[in-house]
Amino acid sequence: MCRDAGFTLLELLVTLAIAAILVTLAVPDFTASIRHNHAVARVNELSAALNYARHTAISRNHYVTLCKSTDGRRCNHALQSWNNGWLIFENLDHDSPGQVDAGESVLRRHGPTTSRAQVISNRVSFTFRPMGLRSVNGTFLYCSEDGKHDRTLIVNVMGRVRASDRPNADTTLRCP
Repeated sequence: MCRDAGFTLLELLVTLAIAAILVTLAVPDFTASIRHNHAVARVNELSAALNYARHTAISRNHYVTLCKSTDGRRCNHALQSWNNGWLIFENLDHDSPGQVDAGESVLRRHGPTTSRAQVISNRVSFTFRPMGLRSVNGTFLYCSEDGKHDRTLIVNVMGRVRASDRPNADTTLRCP
Protein backbone atom coordinates (compact mmCIF):
# COMPACT_ATOMS: atom_id res chain seq x y z
CA MET A 1 0.00 0.00 0.00
CA CYS A 2 1.50 3.31 -1.11
CA ARG A 3 0.53 6.44 0.71
CA ASP A 4 1.46 9.97 -0.39
CA ALA A 5 3.57 11.79 2.17
CA GLY A 6 2.84 15.46 2.71
CA PHE A 7 1.11 18.06 4.82
CA THR A 8 -2.52 18.93 4.90
CA LEU A 9 -3.62 22.52 4.50
CA LEU A 10 -4.63 22.65 8.16
CA GLU A 11 -1.19 21.45 9.32
CA LEU A 12 0.50 24.04 7.13
CA LEU A 13 -1.69 26.87 8.47
CA VAL A 14 -1.07 25.87 12.09
CA THR A 15 2.69 25.75 11.47
CA LEU A 16 2.64 29.20 9.81
CA ALA A 17 0.58 30.63 12.68
CA ILE A 18 3.08 29.34 15.26
CA ALA A 19 5.99 30.72 13.21
CA ALA A 20 4.28 34.12 12.96
CA ILE A 21 3.77 34.22 16.73
CA LEU A 22 7.42 33.35 17.36
CA VAL A 23 8.64 35.99 14.91
CA THR A 24 6.37 38.61 16.50
CA LEU A 25 7.85 37.83 19.92
CA ALA A 26 11.45 37.85 18.66
CA VAL A 27 11.44 41.10 16.61
CA PRO A 28 11.40 43.58 19.56
CA ASP A 29 14.35 41.80 21.20
CA PHE A 30 16.18 41.72 17.89
CA THR A 31 15.57 45.44 17.36
CA ALA A 32 16.87 46.21 20.86
CA SER A 33 19.94 44.09 20.16
CA ILE A 34 20.61 45.99 16.93
CA ARG A 35 20.28 49.38 18.68
CA HIS A 36 22.61 48.22 21.47
CA ASN A 37 25.18 47.07 18.90
CA HIS A 38 24.94 50.40 17.04
CA ALA A 39 25.58 52.26 20.30
CA VAL A 40 28.58 50.11 21.18
CA ALA A 41 30.01 50.41 17.66
CA ARG A 42 29.67 54.21 17.57
CA VAL A 43 31.23 54.61 21.03
CA ASN A 44 34.05 52.26 20.00
CA GLU A 45 34.73 54.39 16.89
CA LEU A 46 35.08 57.49 19.04
CA SER A 47 37.15 55.65 21.62
CA ALA A 48 39.51 54.40 18.92
CA ALA A 49 39.86 57.93 17.51
CA LEU A 50 40.64 59.37 20.95
CA ASN A 51 43.16 56.62 21.71
CA TYR A 52 44.82 57.14 18.32
CA ALA A 53 45.11 60.89 18.95
CA ARG A 54 46.58 60.31 22.42
CA HIS A 55 49.05 57.70 21.17
CA THR A 56 50.11 59.90 18.26
CA ALA A 57 50.69 62.90 20.55
CA ILE A 58 52.95 60.78 22.75
CA SER A 59 54.82 59.03 19.94
CA ARG A 60 55.37 62.15 17.79
CA ASN A 61 55.92 64.48 20.75
CA HIS A 62 53.38 66.98 19.32
CA TYR A 63 50.00 68.30 20.30
CA VAL A 64 47.27 66.34 18.47
CA THR A 65 43.65 67.54 18.29
CA LEU A 66 40.38 65.77 17.54
CA CYS A 67 37.62 68.15 16.44
CA LYS A 68 34.20 68.16 14.74
CA SER A 69 34.32 68.59 10.99
CA THR A 70 31.88 68.53 8.09
CA ASP A 71 34.42 68.47 5.26
CA GLY A 72 37.35 66.53 6.76
CA ARG A 73 39.71 69.51 6.22
CA ARG A 74 38.70 72.11 8.81
CA CYS A 75 37.33 72.10 12.33
CA ASN A 76 33.79 73.32 12.77
CA HIS A 77 33.38 74.18 16.45
CA ALA A 78 29.88 75.64 15.91
CA LEU A 79 28.36 72.19 15.36
CA GLN A 80 26.27 70.89 18.25
CA SER A 81 26.70 67.21 17.40
CA TRP A 82 29.64 65.03 16.37
CA ASN A 83 27.39 63.21 13.85
CA ASN A 84 28.73 65.22 10.90
CA GLY A 85 32.18 63.70 11.33
CA TRP A 86 35.50 64.56 12.88
CA LEU A 87 39.16 64.82 12.08
CA ILE A 88 42.45 64.33 13.88
CA PHE A 89 45.38 66.62 13.12
CA GLU A 90 48.79 67.67 14.43
CA ASN A 91 48.23 70.96 16.24
CA LEU A 92 51.73 72.39 15.85
CA ASP A 93 50.86 75.95 16.93
CA HIS A 94 48.93 74.73 20.01
CA ASP A 95 45.91 76.94 19.30
CA SER A 96 42.84 76.42 21.43
CA PRO A 97 40.30 75.52 20.28
CA GLY A 98 42.38 73.83 17.62
CA GLN A 99 42.15 74.78 13.96
CA VAL A 100 43.95 73.14 11.04
CA ASP A 101 46.50 75.73 9.90
CA ALA A 102 49.04 75.73 7.08
CA GLY A 103 51.69 73.09 7.69
CA GLU A 104 49.55 71.05 10.08
CA SER A 105 48.77 67.63 8.68
CA VAL A 106 45.39 65.93 9.00
CA LEU A 107 46.10 62.44 10.32
CA ARG A 108 42.64 60.86 10.13
CA ARG A 109 39.13 61.71 9.01
CA HIS A 110 35.78 60.21 9.94
CA GLY A 111 32.75 60.99 7.83
CA PRO A 112 29.17 61.64 8.86
CA THR A 113 26.88 59.01 10.28
CA THR A 114 23.45 58.19 8.92
CA SER A 115 22.07 57.26 12.32
CA ARG A 116 19.40 59.39 13.97
CA ALA A 117 21.16 58.89 17.31
CA GLN A 118 23.11 61.94 18.50
CA VAL A 119 26.68 62.16 19.78
CA ILE A 120 27.29 65.27 21.89
CA SER A 121 30.16 66.43 24.06
CA ASN A 122 30.99 69.06 26.65
CA ARG A 123 34.07 70.06 24.60
CA VAL A 124 34.32 71.53 21.10
CA SER A 125 37.60 69.68 20.58
CA PHE A 126 40.01 67.41 22.43
CA THR A 127 43.72 68.22 22.41
CA PHE A 128 46.24 65.63 23.54
CA ARG A 129 49.71 66.70 24.60
CA PRO A 130 53.00 64.82 24.65
CA MET A 131 53.85 62.53 27.57
CA GLY A 132 54.39 64.29 30.86
CA LEU A 133 52.04 67.18 30.21
CA ARG A 134 48.46 67.47 31.37
CA SER A 135 45.88 66.57 28.74
CA VAL A 136 42.24 67.46 28.19
CA ASN A 137 39.31 65.86 29.99
CA GLY A 138 35.72 65.67 28.86
CA THR A 139 32.67 63.55 28.16
CA PHE A 140 30.85 62.26 25.11
CA LEU A 141 27.23 61.15 25.24
CA TYR A 142 25.78 58.76 22.70
CA CYS A 143 22.04 59.50 22.76
CA SER A 144 20.19 56.58 21.19
CA GLU A 145 16.97 56.98 19.25
CA ASP A 146 14.85 55.34 21.93
CA GLY A 147 16.78 56.59 24.98
CA LYS A 148 17.30 53.04 26.23
CA HIS A 149 20.78 52.50 24.80
CA ASP A 150 22.54 55.73 25.77
CA ARG A 151 26.28 55.38 26.40
CA THR A 152 28.93 57.64 27.91
CA LEU A 153 32.56 58.00 26.91
CA ILE A 154 34.73 59.67 29.54
CA VAL A 155 38.19 61.11 28.84
CA ASN A 156 40.19 61.73 32.02
CA VAL A 157 42.85 64.44 32.47
CA MET A 158 45.61 62.03 31.40
CA GLY A 159 43.74 61.31 28.16
CA ARG A 160 42.63 57.81 29.07
CA VAL A 161 39.24 56.81 27.73
CA ARG A 162 36.58 54.64 29.34
CA ALA A 163 33.05 53.78 28.28
CA SER A 164 30.03 53.41 30.51
CA ASP A 165 26.33 52.75 30.15
CA ARG A 166 25.67 55.26 32.94
CA PRO A 167 26.00 59.04 32.60
CA ASN A 168 29.01 60.68 34.20
CA ALA A 169 27.89 62.33 37.45
CA ASP A 170 30.41 65.17 36.94
CA THR A 171 28.89 66.47 33.72
CA THR A 172 25.81 68.55 32.99
CA LEU A 173 25.37 66.90 29.60
CA ARG A 174 21.96 65.40 29.03
CA CYS A 175 20.48 63.71 25.99
CA PRO A 176 17.88 65.86 24.23
